[in-house]
Amino acid sequence: MDCKKVSNTLPFKGISLYNATSYVQDHTLINRGITTLGGSTFPQCVMSNNKYEAQERALMGGIYFVASYLTPILLIPLYNKHFLKNKGVIKNLNDAGGKIIQVSKKYLTPDADLKKGLEESAKIFDKKSGTNKYQNAFEEIYNRYNNPEKLKKDLLSVHEKILMTDFIITGAMWSAIPWIATEFTQHRTKRKDFSAGFELKQEKNISDKENKKSKLKKLAWNIAFSVVPGILFAKTITKGLSSKSANPILKKIADNPRNFDYTSGTNMSKTIYAAIWVLSSFPAKLISSRDSNERKDRALRDIGLFTMFFGGDFLINNIAGRMADKIFGTKIMDDKGRNLNFIQKFKMPLKNFRTLEQSNDIPVELLKKTKSIGAGLYWFSLLANTALIGFALPKVLNKFLRHNIEKEKQQEFGNSALTFRGKISMEKFLAK
Repeated sequence: MDCKKVSNTLPFKGISLYNATSYVQDHTLINRGITTLGGSTFPQCVMSNNKYEAQERALMGGIYFVASYLTPILLIPLYNKHFLKNKGVIKNLNDAGGKIIQVSKKYLTPDADLKKGLEESAKIFDKKSGTNKYQNAFEEIYNRYNNPEKLKKDLLSVHEKILMTDFIITGAMWSAIPWIATEFTQHRTKRKDFSAGFELKQEKNISDKENKKSKLKKLAWNIAFSVVPGILFAKTITKGLSSKSANPILKKIADNPRNFDYTSGTNMSKTIYAAIWVLSSFPAKLISSRDSNERKDRALRDIGLFTMFFGGDFLINNIAGRMADKIFGTKIMDDKGRNLNFIQKFKMPLKNFRTLEQSNDIPVELLKKTKSIGAGLYWFSLLANTALIGFALPKVLNKFLRHNIEKEKQQEFGNSALTFRGKISMEKFLAK
């Protein structure tokens, strides 16, 4: 590995669009934060049915943004140091050996060369710091253990605890956000139903006792979905990475260890992010819904967001990147030097901008063009995706909500009419 090349492409080493792009591409929460604010908060506030819904969405977006960035910046470095020291991998919290947590999980699998992984990682860290302290620290840990398999086992154990803690804390924070927003609205308006329908229908009568009982039950389920999936997910990942199981799920994990790395040791991968979203956040949103209309809205809105965040962005990048490579002769797409068929081309990802200079298939004269056009297309794709999420999705959902409320009104009117006719008929019968 050429350390110089890696070092030159580290995030924000020199202010440029390309370095900023490589940072956003590598950091899932930053990417998601831009998509959330640009595509899920500001535009969806504008597209809200009334001011109360708009205020709720603004509050949820703001809390999400702050909570999501406090976790990796403040909490995960503490998890890393605490669990490494607790396991005995490092001797004190300020030990340079703490960087060992950033060694990719691909070096922790049964057949991997851990020593090679430690050496390559230490070179990168030392090149950036201008010292040899990380090489010395990693060598001290490796020699102290004098048993690579035991060190792998301890590092996987530390990774499991960090993932489990991060999953549970992040899942709990995301699950709490809808509760905070809806309680805020209820306190201000004294209404207990979905805020988007405030000006479209009257609220149904729900007693305070029934409302409190329902909330306690929902909170219990929310807590369960914050804790249980985090435990099971973390243990499954560890089992997949540490064994040579024929189980298809465990084998998939073993074949893709880097999908479970934390960028810079603090920022969760898209795979981990998707797992927290699907297993904790999504169920919590449905459970905490105030009525059936909000439950449907949240279900469809989250499915749309999930699809566009993980699929839409990829698809736009794929099409735009392949067009640029064909028209301008750039090397934006990662074809891994293979001749791909039609379907495989649609699965082809962008090259990692952070390590683009390591690509041996890009001539020097093409590198600058590839970096410039690639960065521009990445931001175009991101902004196009946020526009679709921010305006197209809520427009469809608002129509769906109005349709449902009109349907409810007709059903209520029909039931009232039947009750009224029944009452008249009974009065006539009694009169006879």
